[in-house]
Amino acid sequence: MAENKEHEIITGEDYKNLIINAAQSLEDNKEEINELNVFPVPDGDTGSNMSLTVLEAAKKLMSNDDMPLDKTADATAKAMLHGARGNSGVITSLLFRGIAKGLSNATECDGITWARALKMGVEAAYTAVDRPAEGTILTVAKRCAEVAEKAALEKNSFEYVLDCAINEAEIALDDTVKQNPVLEKAGVVDAGGMGWLVVMKAMHQSLSSNKAPILEIKHTESRKKADFTEFDTEEITFTFCTEFIVKKHNPSEDTSSFKGYLNGMGDSLVMIDDGEIIKVHVHTNEPHEVLGEALKYGEYETVKVENMRTQHTNKIVDTQPKSEPPKEYGFISVASGEGFCEIFKELGVDEIVSGGQTMNPSTEDIFNAVNKINAKNIFILPNNKNIILTSKQVASLTDKNIIVIPTRSVLQGINAMLGFNEECDAKENEEAMNEMIAAVTTMQITYAARNSNYDGLDISEGDYLLMCNDKLLKATKSLEQAVTEICNQVKELDKSSVSIYYGADVTEEDALQIADTISKATAVEVNTYKGDQPVYYYIISLE
Repeated sequence: MAENKEHEIITGEDYKNLIINAAQSLEDNKEEINELNVFPVPDGDTGSNMSLTVLEAAKKLMSNDDMPLDKTADATAKAMLHGARGNSGVITSLLFRGIAKGLSNATECDGITWARALKMGVEAAYTAVDRPAEGTILTVAKRCAEVAEKAALEKNSFEYVLDCAINEAEIALDDTVKQNPVLEKAGVVDAGGMGWLVVMKAMHQSLSSNKAPILEIKHTESRKKADFTEFDTEEITFTFCTEFIVKKHNPSEDTSSFKGYLNGMGDSLVMIDDGEIIKVHVHTNEPHEVLGEALKYGEYETVKVENMRTQHTNKIVDTQPKSEPPKEYGFISVASGEGFCEIFKELGVDEIVSGGQTMNPSTEDIFNAVNKINAKNIFILPNNKNIILTSKQVASLTDKNIIVIPTRSVLQGINAMLGFNEECDAKENEEAMNEMIAAVTTMQITYAARNSNYDGLDISEGDYLLMCNDKLLKATKSLEQAVTEICNQVKELDKSSVSIYYGADVTEEDALQIADTISKATAVEVNTYKGDQPVYYYIISLE
């Protein structure tokens, strides 16, 4: 850690250590944060999502040494964007994206600069959230930034400003109980707000350390890695993986024509223009020509060119042949369960991203699926309320037209696909698919993951929970009572058909028995399908 009097300023190396320490602290405290989730349904918990998001940045920074402050902050933001999971992870990444903009062109950060960066972080996060709610991580971060701005005028010291922001974060976190009725009933503070306080405190603790933090992750997601030992290098369409960052001559210059040029020079293109810099990743056979064209827009800050035929363990993200024209439409659906995956494929979905409740995919997971589809317009079906914001971040990473249909369940996703018409344009299809998702009532039977008092209901771990369009309708120890309530809803809502998708822990015989019960009680048509989904015993469509 770089030393300076009372830590009035920090450098790039300091910022790196702040982030690594924050990642470690989130990892150590993630279960405590998870426990604050008052909703008793098994979920992609806040602590885990924030931890995985910040961990991506920590890993990236640990592989890079001696970067200036602005580049360190930018690398942090980009890594978090790609690794963001769930709403809490996306909001965290947006906070750090705004902070990076506040640190643009900075070699060191004092109190005034840090206060400005925190304010820009809050602005970035609030702008991206459609209906920002108070009593959340957004509230805590906003109040931190407001106090930081005042503190910087009192004393232009990074540590002083950070300390004042932390003190306010603790007060703001306590206040979330009063701002959110659900939190007030449960008697707990907001999980995301707690996560942001953990991040801020970890940063402050890092200042007092005399050595760089060591990242120790005890429990991380295990992902099966692809085996490239049998990879045929002749399958590589473009030989050179070319990456570079250009500092723009003119921040306001439009670079859309440059992106079009790059698309014609190769594949696997990722180009980000944030006004100050242009960051490019592209696979091409003519790296010298690409680099020459880039000089028209600015000066190089970094350049890396690798021959993928000699380093064939590098992934080829997009293997579409250059000569193959893109189709008009492509589709991505987030789903889990073999049955649901097959249904989406039959409906025309190109790529299935594994995930859903308890398994929120990252921005990069969805982005990789986008790169596998050679289409001009790509519709994304998140099929979970906690994945919608993550999906929306993909648009900034590609030149393809990304359209996120805000489906909150797999049944809404299925209905959305049924609303698609090949003869209509993208805008018309977006409107039609959005209308279709409003036409289905989704009911779900799952179990309580924790003891809770939610919306006036006393819930014990293991109880059956009946959900209706994301709202908790009934908690019971009897599956029969949950089924009776479903029958009541069919009658009350005047539905004419019911479709039951049974999960991985349910037999077909049990599903048919429930279908028979509902059919006799309501006199409507009931069909059963094998969904194989985890977490939910039954997902039921009322139409």
